Amino acid sequence: MKGPGRLVRVRLPAAPLAVIAMAASLPLAGCPSSSPPGLQDMRVDIDLPADVPYDAPGDPAMDPAMDPALEPGADPGDAENDGDPGPGDLPADDPGTDAPVPDVPPGGAWGWISAIEWNDVCDQWYLKTQWNGGVRAYFAEDANWNRALPHTLGWCTPKATVGACTLWDPGIMDDQCLNDGGCMCLDKGVECDETTVRWCPEDQVCVETPDGEPWSRGICVDLPRHFDVGTVTITGLKVPIEMQPDDLDRYLASELPDKNDLFDAGDVVTATTSGGELPPMSFTARGVAPLQLASPVVSIRIGSGRPAYARWTPADPSSRVQVALMGGSHDPNPLAAAIVCDAPDGDGQVEIAGSLLDELYRLSCNGGWMLKCSRITRYSRDVQSMGGKDVELFVGSARNLQMAFE
Repeated sequence: MKGPGRLVRVRLPAAPLAVIAMAASLPLAGCPSSSPPGLQDMRVDIDLPADVPYDAPGDPAMDPAMDPALEPGADPGDAENDGDPGPGDLPADDPGTDAPVPDVPPGGAWGWISAIEWNDVCDQWYLKTQWNGGVRAYFAEDANWNRALPHTLGWCTPKATVGACTLWDPGIMDDQCLNDGGCMCLDKGVECDETTVRWCPEDQVCVETPDGEPWSRGICVDLPRHFDVGTVTITGLKVPIEMQPDDLDRYLASELPDKNDLFDAGDVVTATTSGGELPPMSFTARGVAPLQLASPVVSIRIGSGRPAYARWTPADPSSRVQVALMGGSHDPNPLAAAIVCDAPDGDGQVEIAGSLLDELYRLSCNGGWMLKCSRITRYSRDVQSMGGKDVELFVGSARNLQMAFE
């Protein structure tokens, strides 16, 4: 039986753990995307596992001296041990055929594996289920708000890009909601019509009925189909991780010795899936340096046309920094709008255009709904395509941000 958030095994290495201070006293946020413009990847050429062993010099699987199928003292040229399967090479119960590799779904698959250091008291990622933490994974047919990393905004529309920043609009805050609905369209996520069922099940979300007033009532609909991909293994961390899915195919490492000290800068982090409803996958990225901020506050003057700035201390030339500013009511209610910026770590800052900030403010009920958490993350990642949709390993060091409106 699957168990919610069950961690199969955590192996402690012999080396002592280091402690990286990750102060984060202010709120932070998340919104979902395939690949927003400007979000650049650390791509590593990793092939999906093949059906045959990798034949390379020194590969134990191809070295007769290390082949466990050989009996002690056996001649590698012996017909029973010549590398071709035969009656003497297979266990009695082995059918002699490879297990079938599942096909990629016709519409492709979206998903992610994360290893994020943080000290985030405002992690609202689907807070209703308490499914939070920096080391986890999820795979589905499509991106959706309830099961996404902050930058994965695949269901949103990119409305405008200025410099390194893009404004994303999920389309919930329309004129009817702003002018006639009292912005209550942003006050429903899992809470639905009280006369039927107030809270949607964990694998559903509340949406408005087509013929009703904005969010006066709603219906529960299923989230996109999700996938069990077998065991998710992450190595290269200070504590190697193996995760199994819960009943909703959510992967979560819930018992970490120190969630703020997962890796050191430059560590090679590898994540693999053993295969299940999707083909086996393998990703490689690098650990990043702890993120230090000049200030956790982004000061914004609405209507002035002036830009705002998020600043950090450069430390890692090979990584990038992502800023995610979120508008809307508290999670797990829907997202009103988001600004996602992406810049080289060496820049030390990102400029956010006043026009983008004004629209974020407007779509957040003219500043009435600004309860979601915003964040800044130094990251490295490996992105692969599965049927035309992005699947990624995201390794990062995250801090909370606060928007201060003047």
